[in-house]
Amino acid sequence: MDQMVKQKTYVYQAVARAVRDHGDTMFGLMGDANLFMVDHFARGCDGRFVPATHEANSVLMALAYAHASGKVGIATVTHGPALTNCVTALTEGVRGHIPMVLLAGDTPVTNPHHLQSIDQADVVKVTGAGFEQMRSPETASRDVARAFYRARVERRPIVLNMPADFMWQEHGQDAVVYEVFETPGYVPEGGAVDRAIGMIASARRPLILAGGGAIGARDRLIRLAD
Repeated sequence: MDQMVKQKTYVYQAVARAVRDHGDTMFGLMGDANLFMVDHFARGCDGRFVPATHEANSVLMALAYAHASGKVGIATVTHGPALTNCVTALTEGVRGHIPMVLLAGDTPVTNPHHLQSIDQADVVKVTGAGFEQMRSPETASRDVARAFYRARVERRPIVLNMPADFMWQEHGQDAVVYEVFETPGYVPEGGAVDRAIGMIASARRPLILAGGGAIGARDRLIRLAD
């Protein structure tokens, strides 16, 4: 009787699938640390990859996508100088409280003398973005899920640091998506509502300025304005 051979799953495939579980559009620039992950995301997971001309543009496009769609933005770059090129864009995302995940390749942990090896955690720290380390090949899917969870809860960019030498190692865990409680934490009531109604009612030409949190409320805002 023939025995079924279980097909191997490598980390780059597991990461691509885990990312696809959270979104269908990725912006980025490819390098040796993220090349196969991006390829599998597009060809193996039916995801959409939008190439950029510069690493900072990858992040900026993901921030704009998140702002316009209400979803978590997704971007990817390789290691070293590719990540330092993202510093200003990440800072902008932090100041704008925009949730996104930057999948950043890192030099192999087995080669500390790699030409492009830098302390990527310290680079990310100065921007105010969050840093999530891929802990091992076995935890790759869960590390991806945690990065997306943090982006949604903390409302800022999260950088997932992915060592290049993990990519071709076997991965044995199923993907997971962590649920987030997204009900607004503050709803005006009582005196605050009365004061707001009074200001609108007494104004001659009221102006309604809707911020990023009003995504999906266009029709209701128009009715309010009318």
